[in-house]
Amino acid sequence: MACYYRQHEDTAVTVPKFTNENSSGGVTYYDIKVRVGKVEWVVERRYRDFANLHEKLVGEISISKKLLPPKKLVGNKQPSFLEQRREQLETYLQELLIYFRTELPRVLAEFLDFNKYDIIYLLQDLAKLFNESGDALLSSKKEYNLSALEVFAISERLSLPCPPSQDRGGKFDFSHVLDFCTQLVALVVTPVKDNGSYVQDYNTVDVPIGRSNIIPNRLKFNLNAFRNLKTLKFSALSTENIVDIELLKPTLLTICVHNTTIQNINQVLLCDNLHKHCDVPSLLPEEIIASSSGSSSSTSNGSALVSADAWQEITELDLTGNLLTQIDSSVRTAPKLKRLILEQNRIRTVQNLAELPQLQLLSLSGNLISECVDWHLTMGNLVTLKLAQNKIKTLSGLRKLLSLVNLDLSSNQIEELDEVDYVANLPLLETLRLTGNPLAGSVDYRSRVLARFHERAAEISLDNEPGNQQELDTALVLSALLQSKQRQQQK
Repeated sequence: MACYYRQHEDTAVTVPKFTNENSSGGVTYYDIKVRVGKVEWVVERRYRDFANLHEKLVGEISISKKLLPPKKLVGNKQPSFLEQRREQLETYLQELLIYFRTELPRVLAEFLDFNKYDIIYLLQDLAKLFNESGDALLSSKKEYNLSALEVFAISERLSLPCPPSQDRGGKFDFSHVLDFCTQLVALVVTPVKDNGSYVQDYNTVDVPIGRSNIIPNRLKFNLNAFRNLKTLKFSALSTENIVDIELLKPTLLTICVHNTTIQNINQVLLCDNLHKHCDVPSLLPEEIIASSSGSSSSTSNGSALVSADAWQEITELDLTGNLLTQIDSSVRTAPKLKRLILEQNRIRTVQNLAELPQLQLLSLSGNLISECVDWHLTMGNLVTLKLAQNKIKTLSGLRKLLSLVNLDLSSNQIEELDEVDYVANLPLLETLRLTGNPLAGSVDYRSRVLARFHERAAEISLDNEPGNQQELDTALVLSALLQSKQRQQQK
């Protein structure tokens, strides 16, 4: 990202070309190329824009009126004249940069789009917004969206000496940004703002911002300015952009990362740890580990990941819409997790949940899971389990999830009605979704499923609605027949 304050000696502006809106001599636009260090961007302006800029500079700063090439009424669409004007406008801008060596007037900074790509001027826009509307934004919104560029600018500005400014303490002062950030409790970070297509554009490709060469996924930043965050959301942007997340661990309760290409949970929970791919040792007391899994899970490599990496307050982790292939051992760094949402990924097996004793909701809808083998050994306290849109055929592995209240198995591959028996015996189950499975297309499907719950049939909500009286009457008859058949088999 650009910083004219630090790199004014390595800044250049050129007007490499002009274009006509149409071949019949319409509006002429001049492409202005700005380079600050290694950062470049292009701005498109008409001569009228130059004239307006010059008028403001003459009025506010008293630069020479003769600096800008004069307007021409006749022959102003001739190629030779436009080429001459291009050269003159380039010289004009270059002389302005010489005149304003370390600090650009706001009107010139906005004309050259410094307020979109430069740390200082972008933050001046934010400062003005937060100075005027910060309190209203904090009170009216549960969360606030900042672009990767804005978060990067805040991070970089914290390490800069205070730049010269005639607005010290005024509407453009950085203190307004810091004040807003320290009060913010929910932050959403996206590649860009006010662009609904960023999920598609920035998800898998290095797409630059606007007409610049700045790639959001290559911006590394810390979040030290956001000391009271409780919720952090990243969308279409990897959390591996964060270089230091330590200060968030005492307050953060929820992390959401959506629509990225991350393949491992450690890219989120250990995003700033160089040893993220090592096995994570347990962070729970030994007696809890023994009762949960019966064995220690520490390894020699795990010594690089100690309790300092723990998220002691996080209760919800939502990683919907990524490319996760497994639940890796990094989940152990969040022992207080109550809600783990991993929908729309590529997970085939479930593991490393034994040391999450407070886990109440697990959502794995839209994955590639085909079997559930003795899940009660790793998630015995689960209340809600969502497994919609997987490839599950049998439910025997769920038969001992005794604390389960809500179970979603819609759109799987369950064919046999007998599979329902494995979950019908769960004593606390209240809601069950089976729609979208082959068995849901059978005759009297609802009554036949409710019959498996016997005397509890009236307490069950099947596919989002309880059984009606006719269904319950039929289920009562079918239940009696089932129980009679079972007694005969026992004899």
